[in-house]
Amino acid sequence: MEIRVSSTGRIDERLRLARLGHGLSQAALADQAGVTRQTISGIESGRWLPSLEVAFGIAAALGSSVEELFGAAPRYPPAPARLVVGTRRPARLLLSAIDGEPVAFPLEGDHALLAGFRPALAEVGGAMTAAAGSYIEARRFVAPGPALAVAGCDPALALLAGPLERHRPPVGLVWWNCGNSTGTELAGAGLVHVSAVHRRGDEPARRPASHEVVGFAAWREGLVVSSRHAGRVRSLSDAIDLGLRIANREPGSEARRLLDKALDELGVDGSAVAGYESSCTAHLLVSSAIAAGLADVGVASEPAALAYGLGFVPWQEEICELWIPGSLLGTPEVRALLDVLAGSELPAQLSAIAGYDVSPCGRVAA
Repeated sequence: MEIRVSSTGRIDERLRLARLGHGLSQAALADQAGVTRQTISGIESGRWLPSLEVAFGIAAALGSSVEELFGAAPRYPPAPARLVVGTRRPARLLLSAIDGEPVAFPLEGDHALLAGFRPALAEVGGAMTAAAGSYIEARRFVAPGPALAVAGCDPALALLAGPLERHRPPVGLVWWNCGNSTGTELAGAGLVHVSAVHRRGDEPARRPASHEVVGFAAWREGLVVSSRHAGRVRSLSDAIDLGLRIANREPGSEARRLLDKALDELGVDGSAVAGYESSCTAHLLVSSAIAAGLADVGVASEPAALAYGLGFVPWQEEICELWIPGSLLGTPEVRALLDVLAGSELPAQLSAIAGYDVSPCGRVAA
C-alpha cells in the first residue's frame, strides 16, 4: 500500500541515487523488489510514501536499510567542546575526545585543506571570536567515533589516517599541523593525544616525565631552492647575496629556529631578507610557494622538496618522535596508534616517499 503525499523531501533523491549507484533502471529495481515500476517512479518523484513492506523490499534489493533510504536525517544536539586554538565564528570543526573531554579543532586557514577542503564533523555558529581553551557549543553533522588527535608538522603524519580507519575497531584521525612548541603546548594542556616532536639526529632522545616516546620517521631538514636557482645556491649566504625571496615558516617551528640561527651566524638581520615576514604553516606549503614562483628559497624537509622536484641543501638530520602521555596509553585512540606503529602498512607507506628514513618507526625510547 502506498500513501499519496505532497512532498517527501530528501527521500526521493536518496532512493534515486542508490538505484543509480547499483546501475538499475526503475523497472529493474521494481522487479527485484517485487513492486511495480510506477511504485518506484512515484516514490522517487515524491508523490508516494512507501509502506513498511514496500520499503523493506526496496531496501533489500539495494542492499541497504530502510533507515538509510527513507529515515529522517539524524539530528545531533550541540555538545560542549574545548577549543584547541582561538577562532572567529562561524567555523567548521573536527572533533576528538582527550581522556573523555570533547576537543574542537577549527578548520580555518591552512588547517582547512589537504589540497582541498577537509570535511568537517561539526560547526560553531555566531559572528564572534572564541579564545583557545574556551568552551563552545559544537553543532555536530555526524555522531563522531573515536579519533586520534595528533599535533605536529611532519606531513607524513597524514599517512596515519588509512591504517587507523582500517583498524578494528576503526579510529579516525585529527591531525593538527603545527610546529614543535605549539604541539607540546597542546599536549601539555590535554588538547591532543600525541605530540609529534622532531629533534636533531645527533641530539640525545628526550623523554618527558610520565610520557612514552615512540619513533615515527627521520629525514633531513635544510634549504629548499627553486629549480631556477638550484645550480647557484649552495648555502643561505648564496641566497642572500642573490637577493632571493624566502618562504618562511611560522614562529615556534623548528625550521624558523634553524633559519634564525643561520642568519645570526651570518650576521644578517631577518628584516633585511625579502619574505622573512611570511609565514607558511607546513613543510609542503613552503615547497608549494617556491614551486609556484612566490618565493625562491625556504627551510623545510627534504621529502617536501623532493615532492615538488626542487633543489635541496641539507642542514641537519631530523628524527620525529611521538610523545604520548602515560595517562592516555589505555585509551582506544592510543591503542590503535600503537597497533599501527607495530604493523607493516605505515613503514611501507613511509618508505614509498622519497627522503624518509623509516628505521625509527615504532621504536620505543628507553
